[in-house]
Amino acid sequence: MLARSRMRVVVLLLAAALAPLFAARPAAAQSRLRRQRLVVLQQQNTLQQQQIAVQTAVQQTTVLVQSASQQVGILRAGSATNLIALQQQQSALQNALQQTSALLQANYNRNSSLAEFALRQQNTLQVALQQTTTLQGALLAQNGQLTRGQLQLLSEEQTSLTGLLTSQSPSVQTSATRR
Repeated sequence: MLARSRMRVVVLLLAAALAPLFAARPAAAQSRLRRQRLVVLQQQNTLQQQQIAVQTAVQQTTVLVQSASQQVGILRAGSATNLIALQQQQSALQNALQQTSALLQANYNRNSSLAEFALRQQNTLQVALQQTTTLQGALLAQNGQLTRGQLQLLSEEQTSLTGLLTSQSPSVQTSATRR
């Protein structure tokens, strides 16, 4: 009987000693799953912020195109409307570029399709910003007025930026988080 009691005590002690080891595996798996979910949420958030910034740049470009279209051929002394709209568009493009860079950095090693998407968007935004900077210089030299050719360039820029919003962004889920 004493041997049996000792055996029970040994079994209980052994079970108590091994129990945390068996419980640690599910906890580690849950921790890994939580980290993976957090990464996916961060990717989704970064993508959403980038898309909002691009949308704002498209809206500012649309405002600029409409404003400039109404003023082509009309000389207004000291007209600053186009210059202000151009500066707002430039600021929106710079913000979109910053958000796109953040998207690229957040996904460079994690999600290659999302990183490639960000690179394509970044290239388009950089071209648009360069064109806007060139137009700003011309606008200053032309007393706040854009020529028809410059307005056409701005309209093409608007089309290019709008294409960024209609391009399909890749999924941010990774194979490890789909389980």
